Amino acid sequence: MSANGQTRALLADQVDTDRLVKTFLELVAVDSPTGHEEEIGKELIKRFTDLGCSVSQDEIGNVFAVYSGTRPDTVLLSTHMDTAGKDVGIKPIIEDGIIKTDGSTILGADDKSGIAGCLELLTLLRSNQDVKHPAIEFVISVGEESGLVGSRQMDLSRLNASYGFVMDTAGVIGAVTYWAPTSVYLTIELHGKKVHAGVEPEKGINAVKVAAEAIAVMPLGRIDEETVANIGTIAGGEARNIVPGEVVLEGMARSHDQEKLDAQLAAMRSAVSEAAERHGATFDFDTEEIYRTYKIDESERPYREAARAIETLGIEVFPRKSGGGTDGNFFNAKGIPCVALATGMVDEHAATEHIAIEDMVMACKILVTIVTQEPE
Repeated sequence: MSANGQTRALLADQVDTDRLVKTFLELVAVDSPTGHEEEIGKELIKRFTDLGCSVSQDEIGNVFAVYSGTRPDTVLLSTHMDTAGKDVGIKPIIEDGIIKTDGSTILGADDKSGIAGCLELLTLLRSNQDVKHPAIEFVISVGEESGLVGSRQMDLSRLNASYGFVMDTAGVIGAVTYWAPTSVYLTIELHGKKVHAGVEPEKGINAVKVAAEAIAVMPLGRIDEETVANIGTIAGGEARNIVPGEVVLEGMARSHDQEKLDAQLAAMRSAVSEAAERHGATFDFDTEEIYRTYKIDESERPYREAARAIETLGIEVFPRKSGGGTDGNFFNAKGIPCVALATGMVDEHAATEHIAIEDMVMACKILVTIVTQEPE
């Protein structure tokens, strides 16, 4: 093996556990609930600049960091800087090799574990400049947790990558998310008639009752292996003694199969329509596609390169069909084929969220191997 080949083979073993954990803990300490990414954006611009990247930021806050390559081609590495919900003041603790919190907040491993891995990759490339690798376009989005807001508004003409990897998914280390669903948001407005509930309730049309009847017969939860649906919020009414005239329901439906998704949306609309008709109410049923399904074949480049790197490290490849979306849905829809890779996060979005240090390190080693392995 040549000296350069030897360095490439050993580079993954140079992932520094203490440095990686330190970086992760520092990122977690910067509050960044979705919609409030200003401070973490500034921190990331500084870190990627200090590690030799050409860095820019678009008008909505997405950060782009480009690291020059030493061989042809350009690869996209995607992460996001926001965390789910409204939690701030996150205080991580480490017990028995597991990073978690005291249970009062989320941890933020989704997706700061992915960002930490990217920063460790850059640190290794900077200190091993004889290692050949493609140009790397790091894209760190805002608003991912609120419906891929950042990626959906992103100008992809600024990117040159022909394929990519999204460091933002759950699952065992070695998981490759090759298939993700289409997600549709629903906003259902029910219009009844408000009247005084103590004086003339018979003249009113109770929008809450209409909503309840619609939800009671609406197919929700796990519909089949590929389809789910949910009504997540209900808002309406003014006072105890007023028959409510307006109710707004917010929900979603997802499926890996477009025909099944269309059928699910039709069933939900039918449930609303029938309940409204029974009571003389009217309704608005609005849908918005948040992201579209993608399916990457095992023969396609991002899957092949991820699998090759995982197997090189002696790990089993676990093909994964995800029930959720990532920025990868957007990149795939726009012609940049991507798979999502596990970073070690567990129970993301919950107060029980945690990550094993060993898993975070191995996820980083997979990333390093992908970027530095010999092209096919």
